[in-house]
Amino acid sequence: MTLVTTWTTLKASNSAELVLCVDFTETGRAEAGFPELVANIDYDATFWHVRPPAVAPGCGIDGAAYVRSWVEPIKESGRKVHAVMGYCVGAVYAAELVDRLAELQGSAPELILFDPEPTSLENVYFQFGKVFGILSSILNEEDVAQLRETMDTMLQVEGITVEGYAAHLYATFREVGHRAFERAGFDPEYSEEMWETFSAFLAFLTYADHLDPWEGWLRATAVSSSNPRNGLNRLRDSGRTVVAEELRFEEGHDVLLTSDEVARAVTKLLER
Repeated sequence: MTLVTTWTTLKASNSAELVLCVDFTETGRAEAGFPELVANIDYDATFWHVRPPAVAPGCGIDGAAYVRSWVEPIKESGRKVHAVMGYCVGAVYAAELVDRLAELQGSAPELILFDPEPTSLENVYFQFGKVFGILSSILNEEDVAQLRETMDTMLQVEGITVEGYAAHLYATFREVGHRAFERAGFDPEYSEEMWETFSAFLAFLTYADHLDPWEGWLRATAVSSSNPRNGLNRLRDSGRTVVAEELRFEEGHDVLLTSDEVARAVTKLLER
């Protein structure tokens, strides 16, 4: 299977340096993303944002192959990556990218993480639940009930993996979504775009479970929000050392990347 990953430009520069941003925003979520942060960062570099391949969970690839497709466009650019930034589950991939780029360019980029979290069954459950809000105008009660049943039932299956869980969710969503899209009169091209978006989103959550970010995170700087259920705040009582340095802010998780104070702090990190 050929995986194609593209990077979109958030900010262009004549500088030879690249700063990579890892997050998934195509589902129209409420949380702010890297476009908001990068607009306020005063650092001369080109900023790229990943657009991961549209593959479905359970298609037979692994996390290593998934991330490998991200590196090819970077190699072709001929630029040196100065830093990699990851938000939430994107922090898992950011750590993997730093390791691969260290081998490629001979030195490791800076690693900056925003409320870093490993993926989990609960994370997939929560994020997939947002689909109901996004598609509330076309899903009926039967659709929602069928999706909820799969979400709740499969979550209780002993030994189920993140990938197995996501694959079941995607299969059910294809069935339910097909009915809903037909009722709404969506044309096939638009429907296919929707499938690609949601398959890419579930894959992004899924293949992070194939990677071990913990060693890489020990070299990172983390930017933490005030939300107790997000990022390092969930691990606060474990006593575990997760990152090399942590900067804590009063902003909530959903607006962390809109903060001028956070942007100034990140600018200083990039200048080091």
